Amino acid sequence: MTLFITKRETPIGEVVARRSERGLVSMGFSDGKNDAAGEPVDPDPTVGDAIDRYFAGSAEALDGLAVDAPGTTLQQRIWRLLRSIPPGETRSYGELGAQVGTSGRVVGNAMAANPVCLALPCHRVIRSNGTWQGYAYGSHRKRWLLEHEAENKNAEWTG
Repeated sequence: MTLFITKRETPIGEVVARRSERGLVSMGFSDGKNDAAGEPVDPDPTVGDAIDRYFAGSAEALDGLAVDAPGTTLQQRIWRLLRSIPPGETRSYGELGAQVGTSGRVVGNAMAANPVCLALPCHRVIRSNGTWQGYAYGSHRKRWLLEHEAENKNAEWTG
């Protein structure tokens, strides 16, 4: 399977995305790692444009991206639910678990295994008491993403 890579600088670090012919396989913050050396640059600007539009205030820009991430059937169901959480809002692990008939802990494990952050917005999932932690790319980024979406929630989304 050929993977194409897209890199974008954002206000909170470089985002690296890998896409197969069927959709996104991974997306995350590089944190200075150059593990994409030698991979072909994506000739299709769709993913890069969507990342740019998201950081410019259009959270819906990422919703239309196809995802081809490997995961169990249950993980896939949970990840699909993430896209139903409106930008600027949060849901608890327990709420999502109840929707798929499992525990909040299982949902937490699915969040930890999510290879496509941003497009599958696991940053919108928090504890039932309203606190959050454990975001793979750092709590400072989770806070920034949630604040960014909340600031734009009442504005007219562009894109």
